[in-house]
Amino acid sequence: LAYNYNQERNTQFFNVDDEYANNFTFQDSVNPRHRLSVAGTYDFPFGRGRAHLNNVHPVLNGFLGGWSTSGMLLLRSGQFLRFAQMITDGSNPKLENRTRDKWFDTSKFQKPEPFTKRTNPLQYPGLTGPKMWNLDMTISKYFPVKERFQLEFKFEAYNVTNSFIPGLPNMTVTSALFGRSTTQEQENRGREMQYSLRLHF
Repeated sequence: LAYNYNQERNTQFFNVDDEYANNFTFQDSVNPRHRLSVAGTYDFPFGRGRAHLNNVHPVLNGFLGGWSTSGMLLLRSGQFLRFAQMITDGSNPKLENRTRDKWFDTSKFQKPEPFTKRTNPLQYPGLTGPKMWNLDMTISKYFPVKERFQLEFKFEAYNVTNSFIPGLPNMTVTSALFGRSTTQEQENRGREMQYSLRLHF
């Protein structure tokens, strides 16, 4: 079990005036605040050397004994949304009931006038993109061959639940898709499965 709370600030230019004057200021990072990882392995208690059926016939042990499973669950809060130069009313556009079609209140933003400098914040407190979560699992079995040799069969499944995680919403104020999430999170892929057979000696 591992938990990480992240709150960092980076030096960067806030607007074009700062860039021209080479004036860096500390700004909050877009990186997610929370990350939780849980992983574990479980040996099924059946067969030779296990708590149950320890004296089972070798043929039956070949079917029942030596099985184990493992899994890893990742939970991560959303990345903070970063806004370009826009005209705003100064209030936080965060919505209580977000949907993929409207991730924040787009009515609070307008296209900026030409040759004007940024006055709106880079990001807003609590306004983040979709959360990320993923579950990977494996099941494996050892087949004893000789005293120094074992065969391992392993079946692995990534994104076991085949869950879809939406990507960040469109952040271009002039786009018809502004505020909508129409993509898939880059780290999120459909369920993938593979199996392997290895000889340990």
